[in-house]
Formats: sequence, structure tokens, C-alpha cells
Amino acid sequence: MTTENETPPGQPLSGASSAENLLAAHLAEQAGRFLRALPDVDLGTLRRVDGALHAFGSLLEPIWAETMRGDLAALVVTLGQERGYSRRLARLLAAVDSLTCTDTTVPTPRTGEAARGAEGGVATEHMVGGLLAHHPGAPKARAMLERQLTLARSRSHTAALQELGSSRFHSLADRMTLLVSDLPLRSPGTAHQPEQLLAYTARLGEALELTVSRLPLQRAAQPYNGDALHRVAVVPAADSPAMAAHEDAAWTRVGAAVRYARYALEVCRPLLGERTEEPLTGLAALAAHLERQQEAADAAEAAALAARTPRITPATAYVLGVVHADQRLEVEAARHAFSVSWPAFHSSGWLTDPWLARST
Repeated sequence: MTTENETPPGQPLSGASSAENLLAAHLAEQAGRFLRALPDVDLGTLRRVDGALHAFGSLLEPIWAETMRGDLAALVVTLGQERGYSRRLARLLAAVDSLTCTDTTVPTPRTGEAARGAEGGVATEHMVGGLLAHHPGAPKARAMLERQLTLARSRSHTAALQELGSSRFHSLADRMTLLVSDLPLRSPGTAHQPEQLLAYTARLGEALELTVSRLPLQRAAQPYNGDALHRVAVVPAADSPAMAAHEDAAWTRVGAAVRYARYALEVCRPLLGERTEEPLTGLAALAAHLERQQEAADAAEAAALAARTPRITPATAYVLGVVHADQRLEVEAARHAFSVSWPAFHSSGWLTDPWLARST
């Protein structure tokens, strides 16, 4: 079922009067979802509103749009922290449990090679448990991670409750209500052609291409042995923390560029109809790889932070170091997956002026 502000998927919008009307309809739909979900807050809806303001801000009243985006960003960060800590905790505890597994017939989270090997008659005496099986520092490391991340999650929950009760949140809700009926425009008496939205979307496609071009994709194109730490193996030396942080920041910027391009194309769906399905599916796949690498990078940082806790035993620090390396392997595996998917998406020409122009 669709609302009065929605266009059925796959059907181009006929008789669209202006770019402003299309943008207003999209923002009204997102604002309606936000208001109907209260007191729960859907971060995806907030990001879509921010993405539309970012892509098509030149059509909107500048001060209003800038203030709106600032409040949206603050809310997304504050509410996202609690959920981020929950995912980080689950990821790190699962990593410790996998690395300390002693049952050689249990497949690791990434592969089922051990189980398939046992079923195929391969000698099990050559298959050992995880690298940290029976390690004396593992229980303390697990307890430390659980304690630190649970405490951080509790603090972020308190911060989220305070944010939801703040005057800033109530002001944002009031402005969301305004979006349902009256979008503040830069030039209220001016109407641009609907195809103007496609030009703005093409610019975001160019920005995405430029951002990806700055990544070390040749390095990420090499397959990574993501299961190495779950079987006794030589652990490769990690890059310097400064280099890792620099590359993490570059990949974070690519994640933002993918989201902005995706959300802008969603606004253009009424113009393009079903032709948006393939590029939107491609962008969603790219976003999934980038989200996976971001969560693994955040988990690796949490493990490194725990390892810097004063007066912990060398055995505990060693376990946390292995967990950190395991998560950095996950980062590299996700980046490799992105490097495999990106060339096909890029060569398709989606999000370029020629493709968008032909699609109308």
C-alpha cells in the first residue's frame, strides 16, 4: 500500500510539475514515517532526510537546511552510539568464542572447511582449534570486553534518553511536522524542471567516483585469508596505527558518499521508475560491504582500547591483540569484497549525466 505522497515502485511519475514538488513529496513521506514511529526513532529515515537535504540543498532555504542537517547529524550520532556499542559487543564476544573454540568439527564463522574436511575423511589430528584455544588470558579478555562495552552502552543509553527529552529534539520534531505540509524553499515563487534533480544526483555520482579513486583499491583487490586466526597460523604483521587510521577515514568517506548517492537516487525514483532498481541494488550492496568494514574497524579499535587498560596481564593483552588482528582481517575481507563489486558498478555508467538523461 502506498500513501498519497508515494509513487508505486517501477512507475515513473507522470505530470510532475517541478523539482520542488518532487522533493517536497519525498521529504513529506520521510517526515511522516518519522512522526508515526515516535517515540521510536528510525535512524534510516533521519539519514534519508539528511541525504535529500545534502543532495538538493540548493533548492531549499539555506539557514533552515543547515540548521536541520546539524540537528539531524547530532541525533543520528547520539542515538547510533548505543546501537553501535551493542553490535560491537556482540561481534567481539563472538570473535573471542570462535578464536577459543576447541571443537575442530565446528565451522568457524567465515568458513565450514573444518567440518567439511572431517566429513570427507580428512585426518582430524591436523585440524586444531582456534588460535586462542585453552589460552589462559582468554576468559579475562572476554570479561574485560564485556564489562567495558556494556558500561559504554549504558552511558550512551543515558545520553540517548537525555537527547530525546531535549529542546533540540522537540524542535527537530516540529520541523519534521513542517515538512509534511510546507517545505521551506530558497525561491518559493520559482519552479525548476523535475529533471533538475537528475543533474544534482549526477554530481553525487561524480563525487562518489572521486572519493573511491582515492582508495588503495589495488591493495584491497588481493584476497585476504580471513580464516587465518581461527586455525594455528602465522599472523601477518599489522600496518602502523597511523596508516590504518588514515585508511579507515578514507573508507568512512566512501561510505558517506555511497549513502548520499543512494538517497539522492531514491528521490529521483518517481522520474526514473523501475530503471532505478539495478543501481539502487548495486548501491545497497556497496553500502553493505562498507558497513561491514566499518563495524569491524570499530570493533578492532575497541579491542585495542581494552588492550591499553593499565595493569592487565601480558596474557590478557595478548588475547586482546589477537582479537584486534582478527577484526582487522574482517576489515580487509570487507574491503576486498567492495573492490570486487565496485568495477562492475562503475562501468555501468549509473549516476552519470548520460545515463540519467536517457532514463527519463
